[in-house]
Parts: sequence; structure tokens; C-alpha cells
Amino acid sequence: MRGRFAARGVWGLAACVVATLGVAPFAGGGVRDDTQALQAKLDAGGNVFLPKLPNGQCYATRGLWVTHDDTNVTSDGACIVALGPGEGRTKRADGSLVRANAVFFLNHSDLRKPLPVRISISGLHITVPRRKRMSGITVIGHEVTLSRLTIDGSPLTDVLIGSGVRGAGGMTARVAVTDSKLSGGQRDVISALGPIGLRVEGNILSGGRAASAAGLHVRVADRGQPALDVQVHHNVVTGNAGPGLFLDLAPTNGLPVLASGIELAGNRILRNARRALAGRRGGIVIAGGQDDGKGLIALHDNVFEGNRGPAILRRGMRAAKGPLAAPSLVPAASGSPRDDTAWLQARLDRGGGTIDLPRLPNGECYATRGLWVSHDDTTITSNGACIVSLGLGPVRLRSVDGDPIAASAVFFVNRSRPSRAAPVRVTISDLRIVVPAGQSMYGVAIYGHETTLSGLDIDGSPKDDVTISGRANGNSYAGRISILDCTLGGADRNAISATAVIGLRIEGNTIRGVRDSPPGQPAAGIDIEPDDRGQPALDVHIVGNTIQDNAGPGVLLELEPNEGPAVVATTFEIRGNKIVRNSTKGSPPKRAGVVLAGGQDGGGGTLILDGNVIRGNGGPGILGADLKLHVQAGDNDLGGNEGGPSVGV
Repeated sequence: MRGRFAARGVWGLAACVVATLGVAPFAGGGVRDDTQALQAKLDAGGNVFLPKLPNGQCYATRGLWVTHDDTNVTSDGACIVALGPGEGRTKRADGSLVRANAVFFLNHSDLRKPLPVRISISGLHITVPRRKRMSGITVIGHEVTLSRLTIDGSPLTDVLIGSGVRGAGGMTARVAVTDSKLSGGQRDVISALGPIGLRVEGNILSGGRAASAAGLHVRVADRGQPALDVQVHHNVVTGNAGPGLFLDLAPTNGLPVLASGIELAGNRILRNARRALAGRRGGIVIAGGQDDGKGLIALHDNVFEGNRGPAILRRGMRAAKGPLAAPSLVPAASGSPRDDTAWLQARLDRGGGTIDLPRLPNGECYATRGLWVSHDDTTITSNGACIVSLGLGPVRLRSVDGDPIAASAVFFVNRSRPSRAAPVRVTISDLRIVVPAGQSMYGVAIYGHETTLSGLDIDGSPKDDVTISGRANGNSYAGRISILDCTLGGADRNAISATAVIGLRIEGNTIRGVRDSPPGQPAAGIDIEPDDRGQPALDVHIVGNTIQDNAGPGVLLELEPNEGPAVVATTFEIRGNKIVRNSTKGSPPKRAGVVLAGGQDGGGGTLILDGNVIRGNGGPGILGADLKLHVQAGDNDLGGNEGGPSVGV
């Protein structure tokens, strides 16, 4: 039965076959401590088998770092007892050490390396005494399977998945917790922050201790943190002091941008919420939801018995404060070389609302340094005015490495302080944006959510006409982005670059004339390319565009970063586009009308490629390179391409 439900999700998790690799039992007297031997095995990576010890004896360890890809920890039922937090391997921004505060602490130990992937832990009995102040397992990584585990004692949380606070919350993708018996969590039994592709199936979740302790707590800590494709099936959730299942989708800084595809089905929810406060008193508690009201949450075939409060408690959230009214705008005075930066930035900093830039007489253009667009509900519109870049705007953020982040686009859509959430509901329309050569500036940079660009004309020599990413926005992706009916031309690198995005629609645009400057750029009309494997490329639709005369490919899906295939790369659509006369130069690294490279790790990603005219391009019409996507192709016109219709597809 569980297999039937699992097949509904976006991903199927492949089973791991784990070979036996013994760990020598502890020898000697005194208090048992296997930390050194176990940590050495985990630091070597690969398969670690912990045999059951004789006479009911348990391994004992401090918190263990699990940092290598493809690490599989298995056992025939051995028990392992927590001795306290393990060593510190990374530092927080304040210089304090991050210690392994779970028996198995899945995380990277080098901040410059990606989070670990493809890890499984199974067949163990983990006990955490209350005084140790540790969790059973902490998952700060992707593609993790926890199965046939028993976790008990009094852990802080039996299984903690992901992390997040207000202003900083990213995704944790493709985690499965199955067929396990988890109990005694002081805070929650399972807590999952920012899940995408979470499976919780066939478990017993019991005995959460604090008044707020849920059997399963699915949470977003920041409105930009996602909760997508969460399947909770056929669990017994019983005897928790807090709610049985808690969907906590109401962060303090606004309703979430992405909270959908959540299904709670076939669970037995018994005798929960015995100590819960009124707002969490129920078998299932649902607070908030996706901000546009379109998030899908399905509850069916659950059994409720003996819970305090209603079977299902739904809690709303007070309306957000409305945007400030926009004052009337006064154009900059003429005279010396025009610079409208000060008054434009001051208006944008004042709050949301509508900023209408009227067309100036005699073909004159507004001129500005890069502008921070940081407030929710900001609309920038015009009747066809032009605006010219003068170069970088001010520095308001820093990267995780401490590098200063200036406003490197004419409109730089991002939060302007680390304590704030990334902006939402920003619209920029009906402007002409010009970036002169030599500035290394973007036309528009989108690091916020729910951003729409429409009717724009971007030209000159921008680095990219539009770039989309999650850099320094607190969520590590941008969500629900639309680029509609724009004319994008002249970029040095790509017309549109997207490195971390969930929910992108590119429709009805004319995209042309990417230069490849300096030589060796992707030089694509549209480049969907995660910078590292932990950045998502999900739900991307490229529909009804004219993409022509670019130095590189018309469309480039580059889904295999240097560290390996992307963890989340699926649900692509390329439909009804005219992709002609691209790959006009020999210098870009890949040449074709459409390039499909790599795919989602494990091969579960999908692409619809239908109804496109792909003609007259350098290289083949479609080029596949180490392709891992499932491609549904039909009715594409692939005639007249230099390298034939297709290669590698």
C-alpha cells in the first residue's frame, strides 16, 4: 500500500544495497566510548556495518559527523547510546563552533563543499539520555533514507530534518523516514523544516514530551522557506503531549511562498495533545498555508481516537500590513549629467506601492546606479520610459564568505538586511533598460519571490539581461518567478540565467543577440544551471518564446554541476517555442538549438519537449550530454540544423 502512495510523488527513492564492513568492538575496561573508531569509519565514507554486540551490550558514542556522499550505515539490530555532543568542525558567523549534537549529525564539515547526499541509516536502536541534550539524528543534507530504526530515551528531537530561522531558511530535499519506531522527543518526535520531497511512512511516532511536542512537525521558519511534495502515510501517531501532526505554515514574517502538494493519508492519530495549549490542541493542526491560497493540502483516510481537542484544527493568520501609498514623483533636475539614483532609491526604501516612471520628453532617459528593491508589494511601471545604468549601487549585504554584495543590476530585487525576509510580490513592467558596455551589470537581478517582469525591453551589453538566484536571500532559491512578453537582447553571458529556482515561467518573450563576451561563456538565450547540486531547478516552463541569433544555444538545461547531478531537477516544459539561428559562434562550450545536460540525481526528473520549431542552429537541433531526464518529446520541427536533428537524445 505504501508503494502506491509513494508513486504519486515527484521522486522515487532508490533502494541501497549495503555490503558488510565490520567495526571492531570496544576493547578494554572503564566506560565504553566508541566515538573514535566510529568517526574514523564514517570519515572514510562508504558502507559501515555495526554488528549487534553480545550480551545486550551497546555501542556508546559522542555525536558523529556524517559528511560523505554515498554513506550507508546498517546493522542487524545493534544498540547505540549517546554520550554527549561530538567535536566541532565548522564555525558560525559569530565564531562559535558547530558541534555534532546528534548521534548521527548529517552535514558538511567544510562550508565551501556541498551538503552530503545519498546517505542511509537503518537497523539501529539509538538511545539518547535526557541529560545529554542531543537529538537522535540530524539531517542537513539531501537524498537521505532512515529506515527500520528505533530511537528512544529523551532526545531533543528524535529526527531533526533541515534548519531555519526568520530571515534564513532553505530547502532539505528527498528525505524518507520509514518503518521506524521513534519516541520520547522533548521538542518533537520528527521535525522537518523546508522539506521538498519528504516521505514519512509506516512509522510509530509517540511520546513527545513538551506541551508543544508533535509527533510530526512540518514547519517553515521564513516565508521564503518551501514545503513541497510532503507525503505522510500509514503512520501510528500516539501519546504525544502536543498535536499528532502539525503543519506549521505560518511563519512570523508572512505566509509562505511555496506550501503545496502535502498529503496526510491513512494515519492512525491516537491520544495526542494531552498537554497542548489551545492553539495546538488537536489530532492534526494546520496553521497558515501558501500565501496565494492555491496550496494543495489533502487529508483523507486518517483515523482519530482519544485526542484532546478537535480531530483537525485549522488556524488562520492575521492579514499582513498593507503597502504604503506611493507619493507623487518628481523627475530629477536637468543640468549636470543626469543621476536619479538618490531619489529613486529613497522612494524604493520608503516602502511598497506603485512607482510610475513617466516617459521623459525628447527621448531622455532616467539614469541610475543599481537600485535595491527590498519591500513587499512593490510595482515599478511606466508608459515606455527608458532607464540607463550608471554602474554598481551600494553594498547592503554580505555573502556567507563575507564578500560584499552591491546592487549589481539596475533593479536588484533582494532583502537589504540579513534580518529581513526576501521581498515578495514585486512587479516591474513596461520599461526600457539599457546597460552600457564595460559595467558588468545585470538588467534585473531577482533574488526575491513572486516576482513578475512584463513588457520590458533590456539591451545594451548587460552581463545577463535577467539573472535569477537565491544568493544571500535567506532561502537559497527564488520562487514563483514570471518573465512575460519582454524583449531581451545583447547580453554578454546569457539573456536569462537561473541558478536556483522553484516555479519559473518564461513565456511570450523575444530573446536574441547574446554575445559570448569574453569568449567561452554559455552564451545561451535561456540557461537553467544550478551552481551546485543542492540548488533546485523545479517546475520550469519555457513556452511560446522566440529565441534567435544567440552565440550559444537557444535553451541550455545544464543540470550537472561539478559536484554531480542536481538533487532537485524536474518538471521542465519547453513547448511551442521558435528556436532558430542560435549557436552562431564556435567559442561557447556547447552548441545546439537546445542542450540537455545531466538531470536529477537518480534519474527521476521529467521534461516535456513539444511543439517547438528548432531550425537553422549551429550544431544539432537538440544535443543531449549525459542526459538523465525522462524526455516526453513530440511534434518538434528539427530541420536544417548544422549537426542534424539531434545527438545524444
